[in-house]
Formats: sequence, C-alpha cells, structure tokens
Amino acid sequence: MISEIVQQFFVIKISTIQIYLLWFLLGSFTVATLSDIKHLSAQREFLHVWLLFTFAMFITDLYYHHYLTQNLVYLVAKWFLIFIVIPVYFKSIVKVAWGDIFAKMAATSILPPFFIVLFIIIIQIIDAITRRMMRIFGMGRAYPFMPAILFTTVVLLFIAIAVR
Repeated sequence: MISEIVQQFFVIKISTIQIYLLWFLLGSFTVATLSDIKHLSAQREFLHVWLLFTFAMFITDLYYHHYLTQNLVYLVAKWFLIFIVIPVYFKSIVKVAWGDIFAKMAATSILPPFFIVLFIIIIQIIDAITRRMMRIFGMGRAYPFMPAILFTTVVLLFIAIAVR
C-alpha cells in the first residue's frame, strides 16, 4: 500500500493517450512560443485551450482518483500544486503573464505531484539560462517566457517516455 502511494507521487506513469495529449500540448506550445517571440504575447485562443485541457484532466483525475481508487491524498496534493501553488508562485513571485501560468497548469496536469515540483524547478533553471537571449525579443523588462515552458515540457516528455 505504502509503496503504491510512493509510486503514484514519484513515478511518471503516463499512458499512450497521455503522451499523445502531451504532443498536442507541445504543438500548441510551439505555435504560442513563436507568437510570444514575435508579438510578446500568445493568442487568447491558446489560453482557452489550455484551461479546457487542464479542466478535462482535473475531471479525469477526479473520476479516477476519487471514485475508482479513492486516493484523495494524491488528488488533493496534485491539484493543490496546480491550482494554488503554480498561479501564486508564478504570478506573485516570478511575475509572468496569465497565459504562461495557464500553459504551465496544462503541462503539469498530466504529471504526478513530485514531477510538478520538478517542473517548477526545471522551468526556473531553463528560464535563467535562456532569459538573456529571450530579452532580445522583449520590451523593457518583459521577455517571451513560452520558450522556457516549451523546453521544460519537452524535457519532461522525454523523461516520461524514457521511464515508461
């Protein structure tokens, strides 16, 4: 029982369908990244797609972890990180746009809690590495943040595929 809980929190078990969903997200992130680099903003339609994607994953998790396996600890931990920690941390502390936050929420909605924390750490590292280059495309202190989200999602996708 304990090993099953630990495995749920620390091991990415992504189904083939979820990998396809991540590829879909990567496609939308790629187009949004190009838009962000060119216009310093992603189109509003992307925000709606990412919110709907996140909501669909929440409903899926709610069904699976509440009704089928009754694993409320996992469910609460994961969605607390996604709905509370990510928006508060990235809006209040890092100060990124809401579109970037919604993209992060969508990308992490497939991940277990440990990898959501890892996503936050990796994205900060990638942002620190790419920030100087991205400021070329920005204005003032603002710069495109979507490339960091795209690169972080690619890294986690390859990790998920590798540990499958």
